[in-house]
Amino acid sequence: MPKPLTENEVNRLTKLLDDRKRTFLEDYVKQSKKSRWLEQLARKKGIVLQDNMSTTDIWSKINDWELKEILDGGYGERPYRCECGMPLRFCYVVHHRQENKTYRLGETCLTNYTMLSPDLIKDITNGFHTIDLERDNILLKFERGWAMPEHYDILPLPEFITQQIEVGLPLSTKQLDKIEQQFKQELQRRRREQEMARLARIREQRFKVASMPRHASGSPIESPEKITYEIVLSRHLDQLKQIRENEVKLNSPQMQTKWHNIQQMIKDLKGGLAFDYSKFLIQMFELLYHLGLY
Repeated sequence: MPKPLTENEVNRLTKLLDDRKRTFLEDYVKQSKKSRWLEQLARKKGIVLQDNMSTTDIWSKINDWELKEILDGGYGERPYRCECGMPLRFCYVVHHRQENKTYRLGETCLTNYTMLSPDLIKDITNGFHTIDLERDNILLKFERGWAMPEHYDILPLPEFITQQIEVGLPLSTKQLDKIEQQFKQELQRRRREQEMARLARIREQRFKVASMPRHASGSPIESPEKITYEIVLSRHLDQLKQIRENEVKLNSPQMQTKWHNIQQMIKDLKGGLAFDYSKFLIQMFELLYHLGLY
């Protein structure tokens, strides 16, 4: 587990953020901790949380101590007071729903006032620690510089993730892992297509260089190349035969469509119609990759 940042380090890094970024990050941390509190109480009461349940629905089932707010007085300051009289920087505002009473507590008094088990409080505060580590991760990435991974711009990301990117904050490693898992198939497909296109470009360029006429010095003489039906067959007939021999393994409608497209493109080329060589290479290499032949 990464080492948490000191208060001095968090304060220094937070000062690098403008007001909009700082407010967003503080709200994200607070909401994450409130969600952690809610999840742990629900687990304690044996309530299974469903994705379609609203916060109001969940609290109506739990009907217990609700974490309303986490107040932060700022680095080096203790402007709040616990119910026991202790000055606080961090103040947990908790509300007892049955008694309709609200208390301001420090971490030490959470157990005493709420009568929640020490183990439960420990699970909750450990969760808070994990959330603070995620905040540290975001701050460190911001200082070092961060770029959004390729292809994320085409994904239907959750609204708060989109907002985080729009305000200019990096995504935490935890957030990235969740996105990678949620959109695993789409990202793998996009990255595979990109790699196939790269390989196709390399292959095409190598063939062009190898087939160019050469000066007496041995350096190639550049000349435009027209792709013909004969050229395509001379380069790729063996690969096309491999796909034909294994076409029964193309059980994906998407792959079957690509194979149909390739065959139609070759027919069109033979008939003198327009031919997109790059598209042909991308789809052919993707089929070979899918069949384990490349």
